[in-house]
Amino acid sequence: MARVPTSLTDLPSNAVRPLGALHVDTLRTWAHAIEHHFVHVSLQGKHDRRQMLVEIGRALELPAWFGANLDALYDSLTDLPDRISARGFVIVLDGLQQGVQSDDNAALLDVFRDAAEEFAGRGLALRVFYR
Repeated sequence: MARVPTSLTDLPSNAVRPLGALHVDTLRTWAHAIEHHFVHVSLQGKHDRRQMLVEIGRALELPAWFGANLDALYDSLTDLPDRISARGFVIVLDGLQQGVQSDDNAALLDVFRDAAEEFAGRGLALRVFYR
């Protein structure tokens, strides 16, 4: 039987995974407890890749040069530690699986996975949850 997590430290530090039974408010509390920057991105009603990327850019307060494409998202994500002082980052993509083509979802999650690997190489945590 899998152990039920009681804090972020019970979860892999660099991962992209379904939210599952975890609650957004719980993740927010856990993130703040260990000084991780928390961002909740609502993708409700976003039906194509561009709409999702624009909303992610808004929620993450990405720079004006963010071009709402996957390459720009990767660059912006990997620049987060330079813009925001935190011990790690927790991002929740809420509503990802609703009404969007599965290849758009897969491509988006791949960018977050690549960014998580980059963060791991720097010794920083990037946890991304989606539902």
